[in-house]
Amino acid sequence: MLPPDLEASVRTFVARETRTPADSIGRDTPLVSSGVLDSVGLVRLATLLERRLGIRIPDRDVTVEHFDTLERIAAYAERRTSR
Repeated sequence: MLPPDLEASVRTFVARETRTPADSIGRDTPLVSSGVLDSVGLVRLATLLERRLGIRIPDRDVTVEHFDTLERIAAYAERRTSR
């Protein structure tokens, strides 16, 4: 699970990036597969996570499998920070 402040930051980022109301972005809202977040936004989101979590996200990991929902982002971040 993402820390509440980081989840809020990711939600705010996605809302600004896509001009979508933040309260409409749930933990299981498809972000990439639905077209809400495009490839440029996905890279920017990965950069945000790298900065906030102090991790390096390999390019090969910036995929819909890891970043399509807040739940998937949280699971990925947890795996990366537990190394």
